[in-house]
This record gives sequence, C-alpha cells and structure tokens, in this order.
Amino acid sequence: MAALAGTIVLGAPEAGVAQPASTSASQVRVVITGLDGNPLQPGETYPVTAEGRFAAAAAKGNEPSREQASPEFQAATAALANRSVDKPMVAQEIPQYLLELCKKDARAETATGHVFHRLFWCQRYGLKAKAYRGTTLSGEVTLKWIAVAVGNYKIRTNTFMLQPTFAGDNWGDFGNVVTTQLMAGPICGSAGDPGCSVNTRPVTMSVADWQREVNIQSWYGWRIESDETKSTAVDKVSNHTWRITTGVHTPEPGREWTADTPDNGMRCDSATYFRYDPKSCVSSDVIPWLPVFAGLLPEYAAHINQALNAPDTTFPPEPHPKLIPGKYVYGNSTVPGLHRLPDAEKKPNSEEKDRACARIPTPHDPDEQCDEYPFAATVEGAASPVWDFSVKYIDGWQNGQGGNALQALYQSSRILYKDLDKFYVNVIN
Repeated sequence: MAALAGTIVLGAPEAGVAQPASTSASQVRVVITGLDGNPLQPGETYPVTAEGRFAAAAAKGNEPSREQASPEFQAATAALANRSVDKPMVAQEIPQYLLELCKKDARAETATGHVFHRLFWCQRYGLKAKAYRGTTLSGEVTLKWIAVAVGNYKIRTNTFMLQPTFAGDNWGDFGNVVTTQLMAGPICGSAGDPGCSVNTRPVTMSVADWQREVNIQSWYGWRIESDETKSTAVDKVSNHTWRITTGVHTPEPGREWTADTPDNGMRCDSATYFRYDPKSCVSSDVIPWLPVFAGLLPEYAAHINQALNAPDTTFPPEPHPKLIPGKYVYGNSTVPGLHRLPDAEKKPNSEEKDRACARIPTPHDPDEQCDEYPFAATVEGAASPVWDFSVKYIDGWQNGQGGNALQALYQSSRILYKDLDKFYVNVIN
C-alpha cells in the first residue's frame, strides 16, 4: 500500500528482507553513512534524567534562539499544543512555518536533527549506502528525507513523520531499483527501555517504490508511545530515547545491513496540575527559556538584566557577593537555572519579597509595583536559603505582563515542578 500524497500511512507493509548470510572478503560488505559521509552510529550516551537531557541539548545545539520568541513561532507551537487527538495526525497539520524554518536551518541537517521547541523536532537528512568487494567500491545508493517528531499535550505519544525527498544515485551492486531495498523509521533507543514502544515497524521498500513515493510527496507516520504504568516517578515521568534505524538490502549475497542515528530524548508525564493537558510526551533535548523584550517591557527587562548581570548593585544589599540564578550561558547546561514552584508553596517567597519592598521608599507614582527576581513562582525565589534576590519598583502594567509571560511559558513549554525541570531567562534588547 502506498502512502497518499500529503498524508500519513500508519502500519505500512514491510517488504521481505533477506536473512543475514555469511560473507567472505570477496563478497559484498556495506558501510552506511549519513549524507555528510560520516558513519551512522548511536553517538554519545547521556543519562536518562532531566539533567542528562539538558546536557544532551547543549551538546546538540538545541539552545535558545531568537526565532523562538517571534509571534509566528509561538502561534505555530500553540497550534500543535491545542491540536485535537481524536484521530491520528496528518501531514497537513504540521505548521508550515515550522517546516520552512526546518528547511533553512543548518542545525536540522545533521544526524541528530534539531529540536526547535519541546513540541517540534525536525531533520533533513538521509542514508548513503556504499558496497565494497574487498577494498573496491562496488556500488552506492542514497535515500534522503525530511522528518519531524511532534509532541503531544493530551496523551503520552510523540508522532514521528517522514517524507522521502530523494531516492537514487544507485549503481553497481545497488543498480537494480527493484531488488535493492532501503529501510527507514523510528525505534525506541534502548531495547530495555520500560514503557517505550513504536506502533509499527520501519518502512522497507525497493528503490523504485521509494522513488514513486518521492514523486507523489508521501508522508509516513508512526506513534512513539509511553506506558505510564511502567513509571514509578513523581508525575509518572518517563525519560525515553528514540532513534531512526536505517537499512539496505543487497541482492548478492542476500543480506540486510543496518545502522542507527544517535538517540533523541522524549520525556513523558501525567502531571495533573496542567488542568486541560493531563498527559504529555515532548522532545526533552532542548533548553526552555523565557524571552523578555526590552522594547516592550523596558522597566521589567531592565530590572531582570540588572539582577542577572550586576547583582551586587541590586536591593537588598548583602554582605557577600550576591548570587542570582537564571542567566543562560550558551553551550553550558550546568549554569544554575530556575525551577517551577507549586502555587501552594509560593507564600514564603512573597512574604520575604514584601519585607524587602517595605524597606524601599514608596514611589510617587501609584501605578508602580514592587517587582522581584527570581520570580516568586520559582524555587529560587526570595525565601531561598541558597540564592539571593532583587526587588525594585517598576511600572505596574509591565510587572503584570511579565507575570503573565512566565505563566504562559509554564504552559507552552510544559515546565514541570522543581527538580523535574529547569528553565532560563533571556533579555532581548
């Protein structure tokens, strides 16, 4: 069954694959590489924890970038967050803005792809299989694709979709487009990963069939699923990994050769404090951040900027160098970030902040309010025994807008409580 143009086919039938056969030095051996010529291989392994995934994000370059703060980007990710889950996702539901972003971003043209947002991973990549007889190159074939992984805020499932964009360059041992078969599709990263499963096998087709699917712009789809009953963690959190497995079948000596891409992280939870989004699976190899625009909220941004970059000039003064967290340093996921605090536990932060604000002369403008950083809604707030804080009177409307933006981040990036998650603040001038 062929995929329909622009749609997803779930459970596409897999063509027959020959069983591995023994080979001698005179027979065919195959090396599978990415389009960049580097062998496809699992890559570096990171701890399957929140901090481990942040380290993976920094290493892969899945870091805060300006396009994530644009209205177009936020509208596109909101469309994914609010998508109905009554039926499987189809290709037309992928926001065109995000696809175009992927098509022109060099970070997506790698073996790991790029996480643009917790709800959207994308990759422009492919496999190149080279056959050798002894040391002589005896054949070659290429398959290219664009692939996306879309998170979900309603059920514990990531949707993985792949569209072939080229199949060919085949010659020699791979010259026959009917008997040479290529495979691609997602699998869970670890065979022993409890709770992770993929609903159907990778797609295996002849080069001729892949070429047909390229011409009609077909998409193929899978569901990477998480079983919450396998988790004993708070909020039923499960940190899974998944990868793309690839393969090529050689008619002679009749063998399938396979290779996998590096792992990608997927965090799933059943946190009930997201009132309308009770369950979720998202891409975890990304660092969430709160953009604060100096042009829109100048006083609010100036206060945060002062707290992050000149903490010793802020009020209240301390007899020691002040330590105020939350500023992200690119490439370093170990810099202290901020952690979301349950609403029921914010009172000590607010009380400590009020005591500090009472020591500042009352402003003449009645519309001003006393702002604090780190936020009262974070573990690192004013009552923290570890971190220092800053208070300052600023325009009340800007203070309110800043608070709204923080709550919006908690929802749009699905920030979990306390040590289960972390985020940063970035002032944009």
